[in-house]
Amino acid sequence: MSANTYAKISPMDRRTVDRALDWQYRDTLVMSHAPIGPDGVPEIRTPAQTADPLEIAALEDIASLDAAIKEMST
Repeated sequence: MSANTYAKISPMDRRTVDRALDWQYRDTLVMSHAPIGPDGVPEIRTPAQTADPLEIAALEDIASLDAAIKEMST
C-alpha cells in the first residue's frame, strides 16, 4: 500500500490496517524466534530463559506489539 493510498483511508480503517500489520509482524517474530514445542505450537520464552540476543530483541518487540495491540483494541 503506497503512502498516498494509506492517507486516503479513514482513521478507523487506518487503525484496522495498523492492527493487522502489528499482528502480522508479531506472528513473524514468533515464528522466527520462538522454539516449536512438542505439540507444534511456538513456545514464547521470557528474556530470562534465553541468552540469544536476537531472541531477546524479538521477545521485547513482541511485548511492545502486544501492548500496542491491546491499546488499539480498547
